[in-house]
Amino acid sequence: MPLDAAALTALMHAASAYRGHYASILEGYAITPEQIAADLFHVAEKEGVLLGFYSLTLVPEPELDLLFVSDHAQGAGLGAALFRHMAGEAKRLGVAAVKIISHPPSAGFYETMGATVIGTKPPTPKARWARPILCFRP
Repeated sequence: MPLDAAALTALMHAASAYRGHYASILEGYAITPEQIAADLFHVAEKEGVLLGFYSLTLVPEPELDLLFVSDHAQGAGLGAALFRHMAGEAKRLGVAAVKIISHPPSAGFYETMGATVIGTKPPTPKARWARPILCFRP
């Protein structure tokens, strides 16, 4: 499946994890073709249906920028598979550590995958809550 900025953005905005209290962080945010060209994106699909994706930025520092699994595909291990794929790609590229600024409810998932909490990002006008900062060493 070719990377389609509009389809990735739609999957991201449909995530129930970002409704209500957490909705403000995605307001007005859209993945762009330029972002797709600059970052390492990987999608999971089945029979042409987009199920999830991740984005790993390398500049200015390696960071798992986005990881989303569609609501209907959650609970089947797809998030873990995407994370393991990202870890393999980071290792292949010689990345020593990947920063993750986590959606608070997702921090436990990242810890289960081997990341360690190293700090907290304070609230901002767009993300009006503190977010855990984690480090993953591939």
